[in-house]
Amino acid sequence: MQTAFWRRIAVLAIPVALQSLLQALLGMADVVMVTGLGANAVAAVGLAAKLHFLMLVMGFGIAASSSILIAQHFGAGNHEQCQRTLVIALFWGTLITLPSVLLFAISAYWLGWINPDPEVVRLTARYLLITAPALLLTQYIIVYEASLRSTGNAIMPLLVGVGAVLSNVFFNYVLIFGHFGFPALGVEGAAWGTLISRILQLLAIWLALAYSHHLFALSRHHLRYLSNKNAAKHFLQFAFPVMLNHVLWAVGNSTYHIATGFAGTEALAVMGVMVPVESAFFALFIGLASAASVMIGQALGADRQEQALQLCKLFNRTVIVLVITLAAILWLARGWILHVFDGLDAQTSSLLVYTLAIFCLGVWVKVLNMLRILGILRAGGDTRFCLITDTIVMWGAGVPLFLLAVWFGAPFPILYGLMFLEDFLKWIPVRLRVGKGIWMKNLTVDSDPKAGVVAV
Repeated sequence: MQTAFWRRIAVLAIPVALQSLLQALLGMADVVMVTGLGANAVAAVGLAAKLHFLMLVMGFGIAASSSILIAQHFGAGNHEQCQRTLVIALFWGTLITLPSVLLFAISAYWLGWINPDPEVVRLTARYLLITAPALLLTQYIIVYEASLRSTGNAIMPLLVGVGAVLSNVFFNYVLIFGHFGFPALGVEGAAWGTLISRILQLLAIWLALAYSHHLFALSRHHLRYLSNKNAAKHFLQFAFPVMLNHVLWAVGNSTYHIATGFAGTEALAVMGVMVPVESAFFALFIGLASAASVMIGQALGADRQEQALQLCKLFNRTVIVLVITLAAILWLARGWILHVFDGLDAQTSSLLVYTLAIFCLGVWVKVLNMLRILGILRAGGDTRFCLITDTIVMWGAGVPLFLLAVWFGAPFPILYGLMFLEDFLKWIPVRLRVGKGIWMKNLTVDSDPKAGVVAV
């Protein structure tokens, strides 16, 4: 089993890890390329990027839910149920995203409530108006990507993602600065570059599916799955805890970062450095959690509980070794990180070293929770436990204590350390939950045969 395990890890985890980095690059492309246009342009595109993320949070929950069910149905060999789940996920994704598209289209009327600068509001509103359709396109893309990974195909989403990054950068270059005979559109050029790249990305996915005769190469006759209202209802009941979990996490995470602004300019500068460092560090473990979810979910769907348990143990051991090793490497590389950001003053650099030390000491618990919640418990459909645990810990202890520390003027290293508090608090209940094995459910057996999705 060990050889097969490492082979599947290479096929599933590494592409997802690389795609996580690519998504970070795709999100940064617009911001980086408008830097030469001035502070207002950077602020506008940065604000727009944050709003895009927040509006898609529920969509990520839809994609995660579909991936859980598809992994189990694929493991059970029921391809029709996989198609049914994908169609229903796209349907609900459309319904929950359309209001956001409308909000972006009329953003000029409400952006002033969250930003007092009229020029930033004007630029952001133009960007959001142009990219409003991209919300719906992105929703479809993340559902397709999650569904493909659940069948063990992580390579195609990665290759298409590479193309999306390159096309976004190319069209940004052409349209922001006005090359090859096109006018220089500035921020609006960045918006058009984003929209065009999303259109090309979705078209590439559809063409690749059609060319390979993949089971997800949907046609009009697959819309018949939507005629069964029970199917759509049961999917939403299953997906709702995951969607709510994503929303509460996003709001809580935003609260941490917004409140950090009250700790001073040095703290904000350090967080500006730590965000890309954290993103790069977590990329591999996001890939491993995704691989765990697929492999364990497929084993459970095929009624191989013993194999699922063995996979759970193997992933735990692998992640523990990797996170300790990479944390040590990161700490030893702190001099190189300081060299890359040599523009920081001495006080900020010193603060960055303390922050890196806290991260390296506490990251193991965050990574293990990520694996066990996203990769193991959710693979068995234990979504309500994940929601309840995350909500109680984040909003009952983590966020209130963090805000209290900000209120009393605690130094930034303490504030940063408190960002790990919720992970330490939920580590024991999550570990006990995994150990009990009650999460190991075959969702294909506990499903409504007419609906094709789990009846929860």
